[in-house]
Amino acid sequence: MADDFFAKWHGIDRSTITWGPIIDPDKCTGCGLCVITCGEKRNVFGFDPDKKKAVVLFQDHCMVGCNNCQVGCLWDAISFPNDAQYVKELSQTISEEQIKKELKAKLEANPDLVIE
Repeated sequence: MADDFFAKWHGIDRSTITWGPIIDPDKCTGCGLCVITCGEKRNVFGFDPDKKKAVVLFQDHCMVGCNNCQVGCLWDAISFPNDAQYVKELSQTISEEQIKKELKAKLEANPDLVIE
């Protein structure tokens, strides 16, 4: 289930992390670029056909630290409540054990990432 997949970020409850896009409806032109940019698994954005505007559907699905939608928005309609420093400070709370566990799993699932 997608909600379970996004429930944690490096072992931290995602609901406790203040990170996700905010759309300024006065600036949004409804082009849909954000919906496309963040579309594969995360589906943070949806589209309101009545208002012809993008909307944030699943803020907790946003990858912590990612701001590709903000960078790609040609009308500066997307912002985030925190900056890179917030993410760095949050990252410092991740235990070394958690990082080692995740790295091991990542390398086992993707052996081509190991340089020999």
